[in-house]
Amino acid sequence: MAPNLQTTLHAVITHPDGERVAAVAGALPVAVVTENTFVGRGLTDAFPALAAWLAPLRRLHFARLPDAPDGTLVREATWQLDALNPVQGVDWVTPAGLPGPQRAWAEAALAPVPDLRPAFARVGWAAGTLAWLDEEVREQGLRRAGRPEPLKHWGISALWRVPLEEGPPLYLKAVPPFFAREVTVTGLLSRELPGAAPPVLAADRERGLLLLAHAGTVPGEGEDGRSLAVHLARVQRASAALLPDLRALGVPEHGPLWVASLLPDLLREDRLMVGEADGLTRDEADRLLALEPHLRAACARLAASGLPPVAGHGDLHRLNTVQDAAGRWTLLDWSDASLTHPFLDADPLYLAPDGAPPETLEAVQTAYLTAWTDLLPLPRLRALMRDARLVGEAYRALGYTHGLQLHVEDPLEWRGAHLWHLRRLLTRAADPALPLS
Repeated sequence: MAPNLQTTLHAVITHPDGERVAAVAGALPVAVVTENTFVGRGLTDAFPALAAWLAPLRRLHFARLPDAPDGTLVREATWQLDALNPVQGVDWVTPAGLPGPQRAWAEAALAPVPDLRPAFARVGWAAGTLAWLDEEVREQGLRRAGRPEPLKHWGISALWRVPLEEGPPLYLKAVPPFFAREVTVTGLLSRELPGAAPPVLAADRERGLLLLAHAGTVPGEGEDGRSLAVHLARVQRASAALLPDLRALGVPEHGPLWVASLLPDLLREDRLMVGEADGLTRDEADRLLALEPHLRAACARLAASGLPPVAGHGDLHRLNTVQDAAGRWTLLDWSDASLTHPFLDADPLYLAPDGAPPETLEAVQTAYLTAWTDLLPLPRLRALMRDARLVGEAYRALGYTHGLQLHVEDPLEWRGAHLWHLRRLLTRAADPALPLS
């Protein structure tokens, strides 16, 4: 059972004059919610007395406070919110009129908007997007049943669940310009390869918007990953026929040789953050550097394997998949789409439930590799998967260092994200089931 969660939420709502923010009794409006506001959930209905709908823009502050005596997780968050309706019952004050750290939060909300800030984190975006959404919903002959519910809102995407009067909800996703290819890639894959992506009902590449049909729910722990592995292999093999179309959409080549070419940059001292808070230790960094020749050799073997390049996901794990009531799978979130070696997305550790025992991981791997035995014998495929489970962690890490981290507004928020994969690479290298060559 998940622990209870309590978040003290401060709201920063800016006045159209760009100089003042909403205040109640001389301070920012405050509410207590039981949602994980770190990613923007539980915000829109937190202040019903202020406005009928408040859209999240961006998180300005988040802190983990000491847990309550009963084990409740205690958090504090500050969010800049955008009112789609007139705000009621507030005073409008300058930041100087606010106490303590609230002044800095208000100043941050009123500061000039940098170029890298995505549209969905800017005042006015929600109103225009809601109008686009309603027009597209009507085009489908459907009717919205209530306010959209933001499920996730952070620097790399925004996701709303849209309730309908009849049937399952729809989902509206917004992506920043550096992930714009997700819009066209999702459309192509959903149209040509059932189960590769959710059905696309409407799309606007210039605005980075996708309106998606409901395709299922995130799998539970009872599904051990074998059927997901088989589905992934089927999608990958079918996607090989789409490579000319994917290249025409500007999808990059991120295969094993690309990984090998970037290893020196990935393993730079500053990227490893040696000695910094949350960075690698000196010992971890040295062990990674010692692995570079082995990684290069593994990349070369994968590149020479003869297996065809496929549509690469780049961040495939169980939370980026859904399964419908009939057991059919759908892959989600093609933000990091590329053309790559199929095995780099197929590590069984990401397809099986968290904490799955070795025998489950082996069963998932066998289910996946069996789909390729018409091309290579199973022992050869197993050897290639050993290589791919090492190289795959570098492949995923590069998605941060040579992708996302170059484009987000706040580089500090994502600065060490790649280290999680590099630490997992070290764990892989120490696994006797994955002998180095």
